[in-house]
Amino acid sequence: MPQTILVPLDLNQELVIDSVFAAVKRVAGTEKARVILLTVIPEIDAGDFPYVETEYLKKLGTSARNQLERIARGQIGDAHDWETDVRIGPVGRTIVRRADHFEADLIVMASHNPVFWDVLLGSIAAQVVKHARHSVLVVRQKDPGKSDKPPQGDVSRDASAA
Repeated sequence: MPQTILVPLDLNQELVIDSVFAAVKRVAGTEKARVILLTVIPEIDAGDFPYVETEYLKKLGTSARNQLERIARGQIGDAHDWETDVRIGPVGRTIVRRADHFEADLIVMASHNPVFWDVLLGSIAAQVVKHARHSVLVVRQKDPGKSDKPPQGDVSRDASAA
């Protein structure tokens, strides 16, 4: 039975797509896997945007599905079975529930380096890791302005030499 991998994507963050799918390909290996590309459109409260019509949300969903299909054809092709899923709702909770729905073996998702906003708002990846009953592989994104070398000076010390 092939493994099922859920890949939630923020379609506004195209720079992370290559690294996420590199991880998916490493995990899936040569065995045919079922890969589900998911994007979640954050729920729009009618009080916030009183003039958002249902037709606009349908167009947004269609556009998102077309983007996911383009990404799937380019990143996965025929190597694995794939499908797309576009939902509207609270992002973190929807990812966790869709993983349950698809009986995913693994969730592979990107996370950005922690910044000020993550502390205030909480990152989606952190919410998924905290609440998912499935394994989660978080693909950390490299900061192009920083070196890959670890910082100098270890802050720990050898316990046996204390």
